[in-house]
Amino acid sequence: MRRGNLLSVLGLFALAGGGAAGAAVRLPQLFSNHMVLQRHAVIPVWGWAKAGQKVTVHFAGKRFHATANAHGKWLVRMAPLRADAHGRTLAIHVNRGGRIAIRDVLVGDVWLCSGQSNMQFPVDGSWARALHARREVAAAHFPLIRLLKVPMSNTPRPQRKVKARWTVCAPATVKDFSAVAYFFGRDLFSRIHVPVGVIDSSYGGTVIQSWTPMSALKRTPALHRDVLWFSKAARRYHQQLRQYQRVMRNWAAAARKARAAGRAKPPKPRVKPPQDPFTLSRPSPDMAPASIFNAMIHPLIPYALRGVVWYQGENNAWVNDRLYGVRLQAMIKGWRRDWANGAGGRAPAGRGVPFLIVQIAPYFHYPAPTVGVPLVWQGEEQAVRKLPRVGMISTTDATHGRNIHYRNKQAVGRRLTQLALHMAYGRGRLRSIGPMYKSMSVKHGRIVISFSGVRGALVSSNHQPLDWFQIAGPNRKFLPAQAKIKGHTVVVQAAAAPHPVAVRFAWNCNAHPNLMDRSGRSPAPVLPFRTDHWPVK
Repeated sequence: MRRGNLLSVLGLFALAGGGAAGAAVRLPQLFSNHMVLQRHAVIPVWGWAKAGQKVTVHFAGKRFHATANAHGKWLVRMAPLRADAHGRTLAIHVNRGGRIAIRDVLVGDVWLCSGQSNMQFPVDGSWARALHARREVAAAHFPLIRLLKVPMSNTPRPQRKVKARWTVCAPATVKDFSAVAYFFGRDLFSRIHVPVGVIDSSYGGTVIQSWTPMSALKRTPALHRDVLWFSKAARRYHQQLRQYQRVMRNWAAAARKARAAGRAKPPKPRVKPPQDPFTLSRPSPDMAPASIFNAMIHPLIPYALRGVVWYQGENNAWVNDRLYGVRLQAMIKGWRRDWANGAGGRAPAGRGVPFLIVQIAPYFHYPAPTVGVPLVWQGEEQAVRKLPRVGMISTTDATHGRNIHYRNKQAVGRRLTQLALHMAYGRGRLRSIGPMYKSMSVKHGRIVISFSGVRGALVSSNHQPLDWFQIAGPNRKFLPAQAKIKGHTVVVQAAAAPHPVAVRFAWNCNAHPNLMDRSGRSPAPVLPFRTDHWPVK
């Protein structure tokens, strides 16, 4: 979009954590100065006031009205507006109650970036640094890119608010921000030329269950064990808490009696209070289902978005989670449903807001058996195939497996941008950056593999024979196989399997395959796959 068009109008709503002290109207803190509002979408604006109080939202010469309900909640739906790079002021008034002004509000595209440590990985932080970190930080002067970092937290109940404010992208603000989220936002901005808002809501070392709404878990029969875990853990914790409190009350009563009688008080019991599983201060595979969603995603609903980037799965791979695909689909559908319901039954960007998945990378040190990573890869692919507007980028070339927190997050940002342009901006119909398995056929003792999403030409990245292919016959025993490129297909065979029935590619957490899609300056590896549906050992 040209700058002249970009300046065309508009502004949207806003709510901010800043405002007049003592104002009767209250807003979620994520509505703050420097915010970005989603263009071309109905924009929910919400907050709290006294029950029955009239609320008026002023923006770009327009007024919108709402009345606080019996619980004090009010919501306004702003009409869709075009992108605007000129900061404007959004004002919220209440009758006989004061005024809040939010300044420097832009209109553009807002992306939510979420997941665990590879999403949390900072541009130049105390525990991790991206490639060329100092140079990247020094160059991070982008006044039309705005950043919102959600603090790490978890809670047993959905929260209304989150302590986070928008900031202007600059060296000081980008340093501890998610590297994947920043590089994606920066590269996207260079392609769409409108303001970009990036929300970083990430928490390292977490499992997908903790990011999934409880309602989504209850709707998914295969995940009812997670709900049962939640109820059992809650019951066990409260039993332990009552027992601890009883011991301490008895000790306090005995101490008072001893003091009144002039005797030495009894020693304090050597017992510790039980750990609340729903408010763990450090990440754990046992984090309660829905607990991080409650604290770090629910308060953002129904803020209007252009899309979501999801980068998580390492902790589920660690325990060989065979239900990861079910869990991921449940989470995506749950988020979409909650966003729609939060907007009064109308999702700000439609029920199919794009979800861009970053495939987890290979890593040598997962515990045996080594199928945890492929199981997550398979689950990610299932979500791409079964749900609308879900896509994925490949990362098997991002690391040689020695470091689970690899530094080249710039490549991830570039591929996410390419995928976003196809899925969210109508520049094609690709659902993956990196070819995906499409189909197979058996011919003369060989299996021919076809792919979807080949943008250039299939090549060997190191000019060596293709690696990490396995083939199996009717006995279901997989053997190393020879593979050759033939146009946009790969022909796989092995002398020891004269009657092949299935192929696996890169089906190992150590895999670093050399089969690539060469497309201009942005090659991408073929996504791992298996053609069989046999039980995984």
